[in-house]
Amino acid sequence: MVVPPVSRGLICVLVTVLSAGPLVGCGAPVRKARVPFTTLPDPLAEAGSERVFEGFTAGPGADLSGLDLAREDFSGLDLSGANFEGTKFARSWLSRSKFIGANLSGADAVAVNAYRTDFSDADLTNASFVGANLEEAIFTGANLAGADFSFAFLRGAILDEGATALATFSGATMPDGTIGD
Repeated sequence: MVVPPVSRGLICVLVTVLSAGPLVGCGAPVRKARVPFTTLPDPLAEAGSERVFEGFTAGPGADLSGLDLAREDFSGLDLSGANFEGTKFARSWLSRSKFIGANLSGADAVAVNAYRTDFSDADLTNASFVGANLEEAIFTGANLAGADFSFAFLRGAILDEGATALATFSGATMPDGTIGD
């Protein structure tokens, strides 16, 4: 049986609509446009990687003190020596960032995700890390006086001996897996 051309086209349309996809053999094949491959730079591999937040550039030595940077993504940035005094980081992503020698005194870092973040030699006096994920974070040489790590997750974190006496760790999961009191 030979199907007239009009009927054949109608059948292809019906089959395509009903199957929610193209049917092989119904007309010329449709070529999809190729999406160009884009490579994003790895912020950990490039020294001085930076981003712009609230009109300010975040990078080594930046002054972002007192800003509300809640829910921002700082993952993988080198923020060494930057000034974040009194900055609000609540619920931000800081994973694998470097805050080496940075000033975070009085910062609000409640519920941040700072997995494997380096806070070596940073000033964290009176900073709040309540409920933060600080798994495998590095605090070598950091000033923790008055900092609040209540209910934070610090498993595998590196803290100087005696640093826990300077800050509050109530209900926190400590580096060895115990719960702080």
